[in-house]
Amino acid sequence: MNFLSSIFSGGAEGIISGVGNVVDKFVTTGDEKNAMKLELEKVITARMAMANEQANTEMTAKSQVLQSELASGDNYTRRARPTIVYAGLFLMIANYCIIPLVQQFAGIEVKPFALPSEFWMSYTGITATWSIGRSMEKRGSQNKAVKTITGGLLG
Repeated sequence: MNFLSSIFSGGAEGIISGVGNVVDKFVTTGDEKNAMKLELEKVITARMAMANEQANTEMTAKSQVLQSELASGDNYTRRARPTIVYAGLFLMIANYCIIPLVQQFAGIEVKPFALPSEFWMSYTGITATWSIGRSMEKRGSQNKAVKTITGGLLG
């Protein structure tokens, strides 16, 4: 049983029992109750299977992207994330250190530019992904997590 199934299996049972309690209040005959509960179980199970399949497809796609980046002969492809991280650091240093210093020496009111929230969200995501990936790489290609992500490409 995979991770998502283990999370959602308890939730699905809770949903089914909760809906079953509501059905018990409004449906009076035993046969109708059982038929309704079985039908609801089928619907919920189908939805859970669809969500699980969708999550597996997404993980496979992410793994394929990482594999293609690692297998690429182009060195810049491997360096794209670090370049973005360094460019973001430069932008932050310029915006919050250099520009205020220049403004202060010029006698202008010190006011750095407001960086948009999209910058912060994307920069945080890229930096987190890069740092986690680098940490796993440093542990070595024999690491179980690296083998899972790269499909054994490095080891």
